[in-house]
Amino acid sequence: MSSFQQTCPSCNASLELPIEADGKAAVCPACQTQFTAAAPSMAESVPKPSPEHRYQSITIERIWTDTQSVLSERRRPLFVPFLIPSVLVLLGLIVPLAHLNDLANTNRPLALMWIAIGSPWFLLLIVYSVWFAMNLAADVCDAQPDENGDVPPRHRSWLVPSIAVLAALLVTLAIGMLFGAVIIGLAVVMINAASGVQATEIRLLTTIGVFLASVLALTFTAMRLWPVVPLAMQGRCGGAVIRESLEMTKVNPMTSFFLVVVMFVVMGVGFSLFGIGLPLVMPFAALICVVAFRSIAGRRIPALDGEQA
Repeated sequence: MSSFQQTCPSCNASLELPIEADGKAAVCPACQTQFTAAAPSMAESVPKPSPEHRYQSITIERIWTDTQSVLSERRRPLFVPFLIPSVLVLLGLIVPLAHLNDLANTNRPLALMWIAIGSPWFLLLIVYSVWFAMNLAADVCDAQPDENGDVPPRHRSWLVPSIAVLAALLVTLAIGMLFGAVIIGLAVVMINAASGVQATEIRLLTTIGVFLASVLALTFTAMRLWPVVPLAMQGRCGGAVIRESLEMTKVNPMTSFFLVVVMFVVMGVGFSLFGIGLPLVMPFAALICVVAFRSIAGRRIPALDGEQA
């Protein structure tokens, strides 16, 4: 055996390491976490668990309690660094979109042209902000105080993402935003078509029905596929990630539903405040996502070791 497989203790990425690395320090290329490589012995070779037994059934109450426990001890390292991407999003996304919205009232074709030109920049800002928030959330979950009560220095970079993680998040969020835009666009077209109906009752019922159908479609899709974001933080995307996400949410359907509803409400509040709430809502939503993902996957959260003890 010239190499062996080992899972990163932080991001759960599968790594192939040379046999010479056994017992030595190694660094995960996806999340930059340092760990000790350990080659498995023959006695430790056991069959992998089936998908239905790989994940745990977790209640939304436990996720909420664990999130509050982490947040109560690590508010500052979670929220303060996120001021950097918050300023970028405010100046590079929200302010330009507000200006383009005013421009659309007088010159809609010109506003649409500038939106099309700026879309790649807007998408990159969103991807970077999501990566920043998810990385901070993972960091505070991994930070375990030492004997003196101090938080140890972080090993994960939270300023520059790796190319693999950036590409995976870019593809994941781009497809998600495109799907959402298609659903909303279809809803708008159908509502506009119904506005020509003379019967008020039919027009009202059609509008309500289309609105509810679009909300349910977005909610159900997000409920089944929300784990693709933390999986993309491992530099992974594609069909295998979608299957893994479906397996995780199949074990926890109601927990995933309430989780998505909470995150929709939290993010909606942040954006409704003209971006002022972003420094609070995005790291908080990321922390809920990381805690839920690790709890369902049965992975240890070092920040909760004191609570569990």
